[in-house]
Amino acid sequence: HETAVGNGSTNQRTREAPSQSSSGPGIDLNCVFDHLQNPPESFHYVYKKADSDGSGVHQEADVSPQAIDGFRAQPDGSQQPVHGVRSDAQSWQAALAGITGISGMSSTVATFNHNSAMKRETDGGQVNGYETIHYSIDTARWDATERQLLGNFALGPGGFDKGDVWVTAKGCPVKFVLDEEMHKKDGSVLDKIHYEESMVRK
Repeated sequence: HETAVGNGSTNQRTREAPSQSSSGPGIDLNCVFDHLQNPPESFHYVYKKADSDGSGVHQEADVSPQAIDGFRAQPDGSQQPVHGVRSDAQSWQAALAGITGISGMSSTVATFNHNSAMKRETDGGQVNGYETIHYSIDTARWDATERQLLGNFALGPGGFDKGDVWVTAKGCPVKFVLDEEMHKKDGSVLDKIHYEESMVRK
């Protein structure tokens, strides 16, 4: 009888699996690069990173298959224009260099992508003009092993990542809001970072 109960719970877990991170594409930041480098349509792109030490990144542009027009914020708050036309490879590459700061999120995303910190929610649907899958992100969902392997190394004891991301079927984040807190070994706060990214189809 006990074995049967055990099997039952295993089956139940299997049935519930789609709500876990393993289902769906997860987050693919490379897809953002592809979208910026070879735009399949026109969209407005924003990437922001605000650090508790006062530093930050703010990059924004209207991107189309023909041109990139936008700005990147300088340390003094002024806006440096970003402009590139597809027909001029050099200007296109220069413009891309000005709006691909999201690469700085790679290691952060790797901490929770495709593990139990990410949960697929049921309310995806149309977001920013794209059909999306919604994941909530909360490293409080980690079990002890994941926290040991991932959390303590990347975030420190008590550190966390928490937020929400809406991705396309290919894993392209079209709306991403994340708060990260990193702690020192003694548990005190080392750094707090707030990230935002969006792609809005025109």
